[in-house]
Amino acid sequence: MATKGQAWAEDQRAARVAELRGRLAEAVGESGPLTLEIGCGHGHWLVAYAEAHPGERCLGIDLLGERLRKCEAKRGRRGLGNVAFLKAEASELLDALPGAPRLDKVFILYPDPWPKRRQTRKRFLQAANLDRLAKAARPGCRLAFRTDHADYHDAAGRALAAHPDWESLDGEAWPFESPTFFQDLLRDRRDHQARRR
Repeated sequence: MATKGQAWAEDQRAARVAELRGRLAEAVGESGPLTLEIGCGHGHWLVAYAEAHPGERCLGIDLLGERLRKCEAKRGRRGLGNVAFLKAEASELLDALPGAPRLDKVFILYPDPWPKRRQTRKRFLQAANLDRLAKAARPGCRLAFRTDHADYHDAAGRALAAHPDWESLDGEAWPFESPTFFQDLLRDRRDHQARRR
């Protein structure tokens, strides 16, 4: 049974998800395939990706407004109309996506590893979020994950291997390389790739 605090938190989340639905429709439309970067940072990677893939609609999300302003500036300087950026929490955005599965590609590059044992429950690549991704993904959707953190890499690999909706593509070539702020800073690369069954 939910407490008053839990009910309030659930109501607040539902309101944010509803508000995101409207912003999503405005940013990327209501139908068709979509490439998503979760935690787009300063936008270096996704802007380069969108420029190299003009036929794809791309969306980057992040929680920090200053990062998103930098993303928008990069997009504007290159005159790209196929990429948009939104301030959103990833699980809420996935819940806000319109009914039909539409994600064709998902990239998660250098997410916060939440390295302390008590923090690991905050990591994005876990069963509940893999369920959300699977629900929003078209069959064949590719998920590409990169980290510099060995423990998160191992945990993500176990989560993907255990999930019935995702099959490993580890060992396949990385789909698109372009410098990123964090990649240049961290240097170490540990990848997983998977495909929606």
